[in-house]
Amino acid sequence: MSNTESNITSQPDNSEKTPFMKTNMPLAVGAAILALSSGLLGYSIGHRQGLTVVGYDADAEQLVDVVQKQKTELATLNKNLNAAIQERDVAVSNSNDLYLAVNKARDEQEHSGNLGILYREVLRQRGGMPLAVQHLAIKPLPENAFEYQLDLVQVSPSKSSVSGSVEIRLIKGTEALAVPLEDKNFNFSESERLTGRWTMPKGFSPDFIEVRLSGSKPVIRRFSWSKGQPVENQSAFLSEIPQTEASVN
Repeated sequence: MSNTESNITSQPDNSEKTPFMKTNMPLAVGAAILALSSGLLGYSIGHRQGLTVVGYDADAEQLVDVVQKQKTELATLNKNLNAAIQERDVAVSNSNDLYLAVNKARDEQEHSGNLGILYREVLRQRGGMPLAVQHLAIKPLPENAFEYQLDLVQVSPSKSSVSGSVEIRLIKGTEALAVPLEDKNFNFSESERLTGRWTMPKGFSPDFIEVRLSGSKPVIRRFSWSKGQPVENQSAFLSEIPQTEASVN
């Protein structure tokens, strides 16, 4: 009887343990899945956060480089702007000075022109002034070339024009060379300027230069020859400058 009771007593203990495990198995599996999911989620968030921090550092460094580059370019632009402003101020100042100088020269030219008109009128009233050589200038150039500038003037009481021709001679002792003139004819009422160039023969050094004007009344003027410093920059080809020729008279 006692053995039977012990067997009967032990059977209820096994029947109670088996349903408990079966009943709580889904809960245990869910807890395990939840723990695994939490671990994966934490790793994913941490990994993304790490990538975000690394990307932010790279973007920040690139932004710093861009800002520094822009600062350098801005400093260069400011420097160029200041230089341009200074150049503009200098140009404006020079322009103003040039404007004043031009106006002053124009006023002086107008004043001289008015005085010239007045003097010519006085000369006309006093009988006028015959054809004359007002000025002769000789400019030495490189390679034994020379440039002449001849100013002629006359004042006619009747305000008529005068015409004729010009001859320029280089004289050394009894030898005379004719200077080739680009335009030897003249025709003017008050004044005229004749210019040209020629090449002096090698070894020839004149003592005098003579100007002869042919017209209603011949005019001859002789000037002492003097040589100045040659001009370094000439505005014509020296090979095209005509040579002097011996004068027949």
